[in-house]
Amino acid sequence: MGPSPAVYARNCQIVRLDKDTCRDFLQQNHYLGPCSDRYRYGLVIKRSTGKNEQLLPPGTLVAVGTFSNARRMRNGLLSYEWLRYASLQSLRVVGGMSLILHTFVQEKQPGDVMTYADCQFSDGSAFVQLGFVQEEIVEKQGFKNIKLRKIYG
Repeated sequence: MGPSPAVYARNCQIVRLDKDTCRDFLQQNHYLGPCSDRYRYGLVIKRSTGKNEQLLPPGTLVAVGTFSNARRMRNGLLSYEWLRYASLQSLRVVGGMSLILHTFVQEKQPGDVMTYADCQFSDGSAFVQLGFVQEEIVEKQGFKNIKLRKIYG
């Protein structure tokens, strides 16, 4: 079994998503489904190079990332939580997480962004590659998660 088909974030356009579109996408493509979020971003196909890339029609939504509203921390910084990231099932969006995070940071200028990685599915390495640092392992109600944070301010 080879690697999943891929598209490249550089060939996508980032868009803000409405609640219904985001909910439907996450319902179909994220194992936890949708959640309560404040900021919703999507990656849609803008063009295709066709070279080593899954060919999809322009305008196809291929990935979604969601974030919480800001929480003011004791140190005065605004902290946000990265709640969900999902791509179409069986499709890798190379650079998708990075592009969504970069866009969110440019728009909101957070003091930090934190997130959790479910140990059942991830070792958190995708977030570490984006500059997140592991803070702790959180075990509650039979679930084991890695808490990660990236500080900006």
